[in-house]
Amino acid sequence: MLNQNSTIVFIDDECIFCNFWGKYILKNDKSDSILISPSTSNIFKEIKKQFNQFPNPKETIILYYKGKIYSKSLAVIKITILMKNWQAIISVSYIIPNFIRDFIYDTISRNRKSIMLDSCVIDELKSKDKYVI
Repeated sequence: MLNQNSTIVFIDDECIFCNFWGKYILKNDKSDSILISPSTSNIFKEIKKQFNQFPNPKETIILYYKGKIYSKSLAVIKITILMKNWQAIISVSYIIPNFIRDFIYDTISRNRKSIMLDSCVIDELKSKDKYVI
């Protein structure tokens, strides 16, 4: 099932905010090709071994696409494009310099626990076919 061409979004499975967005991606992915996996999975560990430097999943969403790793704002932009849905409009943010996009991403990331006060959606996310461990 998984190979070099798999598209996988790695999330922090202990983070309500991350789990919410994982569920959102699966629900809105019109390409039907994006998989979600927790950063504690064996898949994550295997892919991580392939790279000298790897982003910390506690600090960013991580996209594995065509054998490459994307994180922070670039991962978000690429994910929205890959979803083949109206969210691809976010791709216009490519015109914003990366350091500004990542500053905004980091600000949201630091404050994510106060943003999401709802209950955890991990159990619902785990029931999805495209949630891989």
